[in-house]
Amino acid sequence: MNNNLNFQFGMYEPATDSVIINTGENTILVFRCQECNSSVIFDDPNDIVYLYRLAEDSPLTYAKLALKENGLQDYVDAMNELN
Repeated sequence: MNNNLNFQFGMYEPATDSVIINTGENTILVFRCQECNSSVIFDDPNDIVYLYRLAEDSPLTYAKLALKENGLQDYVDAMNELN
């Protein structure tokens, strides 16, 4: 993983269930949410809503967490602690 990626713009694309990131270097990264989310273990299956809300509301944060080992899992675990 390149920690120097510069994410310029990101959006959630519901038609493909993907987060699309423009790195500003003529490169676009596509994060397929179903694939990324499949690595997360949920205490309650409904907790997947945390990840979809994150993808929709903050696609850049979603992408950065998806690139980190256990990033999405840690996010869901933290949301469970808060709620």
